[in-house]
Amino acid sequence: MIRRTLFKPYPLAIALALAACGHNPVEDSATLADLPEASIPRQDKGVTAQDLAQIEAQYRAALMVATDPGVRHHIQVRLADLEMARSEQAQQEARTLTAFFAEPIGHYEALVAEYQSAPGQSVATAPDALYYKLAKAYALDGHDAKAAATLDELARRFPDSPYIHEAQFRRAERAFAAGDYELAENLYRAVAESPTTAFADNALYMQGWSAYKQGQYQKALASFTQLLDQQFADTVLPGQVATALSRMSPNQRNLVEDTLRVVSFTFANLDGPLSIAEQQREIGTRPYQHLLYDNLGELYLTQERYLDSADTFSRFVINNPDSDLAPDFSIREIEVYQAGGFPSLVLPAKQAYVDHYGIYSHYWQARAGITEPATGLAARQEVRSKRPRNMSSEALGKLRLYLEELARHHHAEAQKLKLALDKPPAEGELAPSRADVNRAYGDAAELYEEFILTFPLDERAGEMNFLMAEAYNESGRTIAALGAYETVAFVRRDPVYGADAGYSSVLLTQQLIERSEAGETLPLDTLTKEPVQSKLWQWQERKIDNAIKFADTYPMDERAVTVLAQAAPELLYQGDLERASETARRVITWQPVASGELLYSAWLTLGHSEFEQQHYADAEAAYWQALELHAQHGQQAGSPSAGDLRERIAASIYQQAQLSLAAGDTASAIDQLLRIHNELPNTSIAATALFDAGHSAQMAGDYARAEALLGEFAASYPAHELGARLPAKLIVIYEATGAWEKAAALLVEQSAASDDPELARQSLLTAAEYYDKADNWEQARNHYRDYAHRYQEPVGERLEVEKRLSELYSQVGDAESRDFWLKRIVSTARQNPTERSRYLGAEAATTLAEAPYHRFKNIALTLPIKQSLGNKRAALEDALAAQQQVLDFKVAEFTTRANFFIGEIYTGLARDLMNSERPDNLNALELEQYDILLEEQAYPFEEKAIDLHEANAKRSWQGLFDDWVAASIDSLAKLLPARYGKQEQTVEVAREIR
Repeated sequence: MIRRTLFKPYPLAIALALAACGHNPVEDSATLADLPEASIPRQDKGVTAQDLAQIEAQYRAALMVATDPGVRHHIQVRLADLEMARSEQAQQEARTLTAFFAEPIGHYEALVAEYQSAPGQSVATAPDALYYKLAKAYALDGHDAKAAATLDELARRFPDSPYIHEAQFRRAERAFAAGDYELAENLYRAVAESPTTAFADNALYMQGWSAYKQGQYQKALASFTQLLDQQFADTVLPGQVATALSRMSPNQRNLVEDTLRVVSFTFANLDGPLSIAEQQREIGTRPYQHLLYDNLGELYLTQERYLDSADTFSRFVINNPDSDLAPDFSIREIEVYQAGGFPSLVLPAKQAYVDHYGIYSHYWQARAGITEPATGLAARQEVRSKRPRNMSSEALGKLRLYLEELARHHHAEAQKLKLALDKPPAEGELAPSRADVNRAYGDAAELYEEFILTFPLDERAGEMNFLMAEAYNESGRTIAALGAYETVAFVRRDPVYGADAGYSSVLLTQQLIERSEAGETLPLDTLTKEPVQSKLWQWQERKIDNAIKFADTYPMDERAVTVLAQAAPELLYQGDLERASETARRVITWQPVASGELLYSAWLTLGHSEFEQQHYADAEAAYWQALELHAQHGQQAGSPSAGDLRERIAASIYQQAQLSLAAGDTASAIDQLLRIHNELPNTSIAATALFDAGHSAQMAGDYARAEALLGEFAASYPAHELGARLPAKLIVIYEATGAWEKAAALLVEQSAASDDPELARQSLLTAAEYYDKADNWEQARNHYRDYAHRYQEPVGERLEVEKRLSELYSQVGDAESRDFWLKRIVSTARQNPTERSRYLGAEAATTLAEAPYHRFKNIALTLPIKQSLGNKRAALEDALAAQQQVLDFKVAEFTTRANFFIGEIYTGLARDLMNSERPDNLNALELEQYDILLEEQAYPFEEKAIDLHEANAKRSWQGLFDDWVAASIDSLAKLLPARYGKQEQTVEVAREIR
C-alpha cells in the first residue's frame, strides 16, 4: 500500500520568501503599513543564519512599534513562519530525533487561540492557513493526535479552504488505519473527486482499497479502473501501454503496479477472467486490458492454480482475438499446461494456436492485408507476398515449432493406423478404416503444407515438402500430391528424388485426365477446396508442362524422349502450336535417335502444327516425311491413312497458293494450284484447285488463260458442283472483254435457271442493259419490257426501265408505245413518291402534255362559232388537265414550264376569240356590238393568262429563274407592254476634275 508522509517540511528557500532582505525597512518607512512586501530571493543565492536572524529582529522591532491590529497579526504570522522554517531546517540537519517545533507550535497556537476567541472580529486574512500550519507543526513534532484534531477542526470550520483536500486525505488515512473503512472511503472519495488536488490519484487508489476492505469488490473495481484510465489517458493502443509505463515517474509507476496487483485480487474474489470479460462488455475495451489478464494469470500461477491460470490467458484470446498480444497469451497458456503437467491439454492447445494464428486464420490474413478469406491456392499466392504486420518473432517462432510438431505427430499416427489395417484388432478395440488412415495422412499433409507456405525459406522446408507429397499420396489426394511432387522435381530439383518425382508428376496428371474424362468427381484439392471434375483441359496442360520440364531437367533419363514425344501431340490438341512444333522438332533431333514410331508421331505433329500456324511449306515437307514413314510405323490405331496424308499435303499446297495470291504473286499461285491438279489428282481438293487457278487468272486480267483453264475444268470435272459457277465466271470474262451480247445471253440463261429470285431479277436487268450497250435494240427492248412486266419491285429500278423503254420507242417513232410507258411512269410515280420518282413522273407528264396543247392550239374558231367554240373548250380542258398532271408532281423545273403553257393556253383562247370568224349578215352597228361581246368574252381569259405569267415571273424573286420564267416575262411584255415592255436606257456621265 502506498502511504505519504503526513506533512513535508518546507525548504528553507521557500520560508525565506516570507522575509524581506537588505536594509531595515522600519527605519525607511513612515508607518508600519508602508513596510515593503517580502520578496523571494534568487534560489542560487543562499540565505545565512545571520540574515535570518537579522530579518527576525527587524520583524520583532516592527511588532514593538506597530499598533494596527491587522499589521500586528501579519507580523506575528511572519515571525511564526520564520520559526517554522528554522525548525524544519534544524530537523533536516539533525542526526538524532528530538522535538524541534515547540517555538512555531507556540506561535501558531497563540494565533489560532486569538482567532477562536473572536472569529467574527478577527483580523486574520487566512485563518485556515493557521490551522493547517499548526497541524503540520504538530505532525512534524510527532503529536499525531493533536495534528488530527486540528485537521478535524480545519475541515469543520473551513470546508472550502484550499487546504481541505490534504486535510481530508490525512483524516481518511487516520480512519483507514483505525479500520473505519466506510469513513475512509467517503473521505477519500471527497478528495478524489477534486480535479485540482495533488492527492486525487492516491485518494482514488485508497478509495478502492477502502471498498475492497469492506468486501465491496465491484465498487473497488470501479475506483481502480478509474485510476488506471487516468494514468493511461494518453494511450490508445495496447502497444502504447509499455511505453507509457516506462515514461512514468517511479512513484506513478509504483502506484499503477500496486493498482494492477490489487485489481487481480479483486477479480480473483469475483469470477476471475469472466469478471474481466464482463467489465470489458460493460465499459468497453481498455488499452491496458491485457495487463488485467496477465496479472490475474500470474497470480493464479503463484498460487499453483494452473488450470485457472491457463484459462485466464485463454480468456484474453477469446475476448480479444485480434489483439497484437493474443499470441503471447496463447503461448503462456501452453507453457502453463506444460508447467502444470497436463500433456493431454498441450497438443490441442498447440493445434488451437495454429488454427488461430496460422495463414488460414482471420488473424493472419487481416494483418497481411488480405481482404477476402484466403484458403488453399489463394493463400499460397497471397502469403508469399503479404506477411502479417505486428506479429512478434516469438509468435512466429512458436507457430513454426508447433506446425512441425503437429505434422510429425499426425504422420506417425497415420503410419500406425496403416499398419493396423493389416492386423486384427485387439480385443475390445475397433479396427481402423481406410478413411481413418486417409484422414490421418491428410491432416499431416495439410500441416506440412501450412509449414511450407508459412515458412517457405526455412532450412527444413525441403524435407517438409517431400513428406507432404508422401502424405498426400498415401491419403489418396492425388491433386495435392501432384503439386508437392512437382515442387520437389522442378522447383527444388532434388538430386535424389527429383527424377522419380518428375516422372510421377506426369503419371499422376495422366491419371487425373482419365478420371476427369470418365466424369469422376475428383477428391478435394488442398489448394482449391473444390471439386475439379470439369477441369480436364487443366490436367492436360499440366501434364504437358510436367513432361517438358521432365525432359528439360532430366535429359539423361531414358524416359525423357518418350514423355516428350507424348507431349507434342497433346500440345497440338491444346492449341499451343508453337510449342507443339518446337517439341516435335526436339524429338526429331533427339540424341540418341528416337524410335520410328516416335519419329512418325513427331513428323505428323509437326505437319499439323505448322499447318495451323500457316507455315504451309514446312507443313507440306513434314507431311511428306510422315508419308514416307507411314508404311512401317503409321499403322497404329487412330493413325491417319496414306490417303489422309495426301489430302493434308494437297491442303498445304493449296494454302501456299492462297498466300501467294495475298502477296500479289498470281503466277506462283496458279502454278501451285496446278501442282495439286497434276501431282495429287485424286485428292478432294484437286478440282477446286483447277477452278481457282482459272479464277485467279481471271482476277489477274489474263482472260485468255482464264477461259482456257475454266474450259479444262469443265472438261475434267463435268459433274463437279463448282460447274454451276462457270457461267458467272464467263460472264465476268465477257464483261471484261466487251463481249456484251455473249455476256447478256449467259445472263438470260442464268436468270431463267436461278432459284434465287433476286439473282434472277438482277441477271435479267443486266442482260437487258448489256443488249442495250451492244446496240441490239430489239433484244434490249424485249428484255427491258419483260423486266418491267415481271418485277414491280424495286420501284426505282422499274421506273428507270420504263423510262428507258419510252426512250427506245421514241427513237423508232412509236409514239403510241412511248406514251404507254410514259403513262406507266406517271402512275408509278404517283403511287411511290420519292424525289427521283417525282422528277421522272413530272418529266413524263410534260411530254404527255404536249399533244393536248397542240390539239387545242390547232382548233380555229370558225362559223358556226358555237360548234367550233365547243370543240375549242373541250380541247382547252384536256390541255389544262395535262398541265395540271405536271404541276401535281411539284418539281420546280417542270412547274414553271407548265405554268407558262397554261398561261399561253388562256392567251391563245383570248386571241382566238378576237380573231374568230364573223357572221356575214351583220351591219356595221351589229358588227361593232359583236366585237364588243367578243372582247367581253376574251378579257377574263387574258386576265387569267396575265395572272399566271406574273406568278411565274415572281419566282425569279425567290431565286428561281429559268427559260420558262423568262418566257412568261416575254409574254407579259406583249400583254402589258406599258408595264413589262420598257427598255433599259444607259446614260454615260463624264466627270472631270476642275
